[in-house]
Amino acid sequence: MKKMKVNLRIKIIYTCIIAVFVSVFLIMQYSFNRSRNLLITQEAGIISQYMNRNELALTEVTDSIRKLSAASSTNKQVASYLNQSCDGNIYSSENVSRIRAVEETLTFYRNIFFDYRLHYIILGADSTVYSVADGIDNSSYFGEKFAQSVRQQPWYREFLEGKEVSGWIAPCIYNDKGVFKERIESGKDEDFILFIRRIKDYNSLKFLGVSFVSFPTENLAQVLIPYDGAVLALFDKGNHLIYATEQSDILDDISAGRLSEDLQEDQDYFHYTKDGREYLVNHVTMAGTGWRMVNLVPLSHITQAVDKLHSTVTSLTVLMALGACMVCLAMYFYVNAPLNRLIHKVSEVNIGGTKIADMEDAKGRQMPVFGIVEAELEISRMVDYIEKLSAQTIKQKEIEQNLRYEMLRAQINPHFLFNTLNVIKWSSMISGAGNIADMITSLGILLESTMNRREEEVPLKEEIRVVKAWVEIKNWGLKNRIELVTDIQQELEEFKVIKFFLQPLVENAVLHGMGEATHGTIWVTAEQYGERVCVTVQDNGVGMEQGKLDEILKEMDENSKKRHVTGIGLTSIHELMKARYGPDYGLYIESRIGYGTKVFAVFPYRRGSETC
Repeated sequence: MKKMKVNLRIKIIYTCIIAVFVSVFLIMQYSFNRSRNLLITQEAGIISQYMNRNELALTEVTDSIRKLSAASSTNKQVASYLNQSCDGNIYSSENVSRIRAVEETLTFYRNIFFDYRLHYIILGADSTVYSVADGIDNSSYFGEKFAQSVRQQPWYREFLEGKEVSGWIAPCIYNDKGVFKERIESGKDEDFILFIRRIKDYNSLKFLGVSFVSFPTENLAQVLIPYDGAVLALFDKGNHLIYATEQSDILDDISAGRLSEDLQEDQDYFHYTKDGREYLVNHVTMAGTGWRMVNLVPLSHITQAVDKLHSTVTSLTVLMALGACMVCLAMYFYVNAPLNRLIHKVSEVNIGGTKIADMEDAKGRQMPVFGIVEAELEISRMVDYIEKLSAQTIKQKEIEQNLRYEMLRAQINPHFLFNTLNVIKWSSMISGAGNIADMITSLGILLESTMNRREEEVPLKEEIRVVKAWVEIKNWGLKNRIELVTDIQQELEEFKVIKFFLQPLVENAVLHGMGEATHGTIWVTAEQYGERVCVTVQDNGVGMEQGKLDEILKEMDENSKKRHVTGIGLTSIHELMKARYGPDYGLYIESRIGYGTKVFAVFPYRRGSETC
């Protein structure tokens, strides 16, 4: 039955501890997840601002390309040159001058509308090529090769056959010679965004040729600013990759159409998981071109600080939980085991002939052997029983306020005289009367001092002499167990004190301080402190608690006539000093278990000095 109760209590304790830590962990998880989601939402808003800025920047670039391309159709001089070129004489000096004039005009517009490297080429209806190519040494040769290569491209033929006035070709690839490629094969091949436009006479709408404005995608690195740690990419309407700040597998998924449904949603961002890694995908569709700009950033990059804090706090929580379990185990083995032994010892304590375990309220009751609660119950029962016995054995007595000093000092304890004479008798029989003279001398000092009624106060040195005589007599019966040490300032030897105040203090130290000790020391000192004189009696006995001191004061007065030489108890001396000198004077007791007891007798020093 006891083991079942113990096991149940242990289970309850550990269940509560686990429940507390699980609750804390769940609350912490909820708080971190909420904070993480709020952070992701906040960062998504910041990324959207980046995307809006990039959209405006890219729109400005595409608008500039359109304006630059439109200059070839709206400029009357360029249209006039193109019309003249169609009339023949292609290789004449006049035609060369017209080509140069057109290229200068294109260069002029290029400087107005654009600050980036580009290629501006016009393929006339008569196959004349006008070329402005930044970064190309031989612009004419580049233009001729570009014209030859572009005529072979399917998208060019479709454009000529169609009715569209202009269009975007992105991405397209050609090298520094102007030759188009299917893919990048060498370092001379480059990606471009190409804008193509039909050129017609403004008045007659006669077809004059086709203009090409080619913008290198590497220039987008100066235009588009990606979010920190993110991949920024640009796709055309068919999800073909135009530009990316760096490569990512998710870009292939977008090109393959796996994210088409997500990209069509109204929300400008969504989550996407690839190979166990989660990404935040922001997207925006550009007006006019229909291109889609996509920003990819790993969620772990956004929530790095929160995740690190979460990991740290989780680790600390787990360590705290393990530490709490270890503390519980340590308390179980190092606290409960001693408590069990204490409970057993308390149960076996014999007070007044009755064991605690045999008390009436303990009979017929099982005693659990676990925990502080049981220890408290057992000790409380013992204390209650002790108080009950104390109430039965200790008698109350009021000290008479008008107790006469002559009656106090005139009392002689006949039991003490009888015991003293017995000691003298047996000492003389055993030792052959060698020390009887000393004992009789000491007894004579006591009797002389006791029977002298003429003086109420005596010099302090006289009290010391009486105490020494009493100790000598007492040591005969106690086999020299008491050592008396006195330290009296010379100027205080003649200081007047109440007669017979010191002997009860020393006797009290022997009776209550020494106990069964084989040897004890009593120190008697006297010092002047300002307007007071303090006589101290100190022993090296076992000491006592304050509650016990109060009981001793009562017990002293009640039994003084049975055990004290003078019959004067400590309370009587204290009340007598207060009545004689005032309420600020009397006896004060200090005691600590294991450190002995000090009794201070405070007298007024009528001729002045410090306070005790």
